[in-house]
Amino acid sequence: MSDSAITVRPPSALARTQTPDEVKAKLHAVRERLKGQLETLERDLGAVGKWRETVRKHPVLTIGGLFVAGYLLGRWWGRR
Repeated sequence: MSDSAITVRPPSALARTQTPDEVKAKLHAVRERLKGQLETLERDLGAVGKWRETVRKHPVLTIGGLFVAGYLLGRWWGRR
């Protein structure tokens, strides 16, 4: 065998057999962790989905902001 050969060994956690109760406990822990991460993601992205409500509450500000953004993009592309 040369020095560059790679030896693959299973991690110690995979080397032993797990009981069904251990597997269920691990699945439950992973499920709870994923549930928490999903709730965090929904909370963080909730504002993105509420853009229609923002436009309804502040129509003048929204139209003004879009006008300014369009003007600046037009000026930027017009110089090329």
